[in-house]
Amino acid sequence: MARLTFIGYSMGGLVVRASLPYLDKFKDKMHGLITMCSPHLGYMYAHKSSNLFSAGMWVMRKTKKQMSLD
Repeated sequence: MARLTFIGYSMGGLVVRASLPYLDKFKDKMHGLITMCSPHLGYMYAHKSSNLFSAGMWVMRKTKKQMSLD
């Protein structure tokens, strides 16, 4: 019997979790969900973030009106 296990890292964990309701026809094959470093509870302590994260957030704010970052 085939089983599905989903593994997501960082934002990928949120994508996997959000997609589970759309995979209802496979629910009899679902086995597990593993997420690592995924911000399931949101982003806390914005004022104490790293410089790399701050730079990424700055880029996202500047490009948020774009369709993609390509």
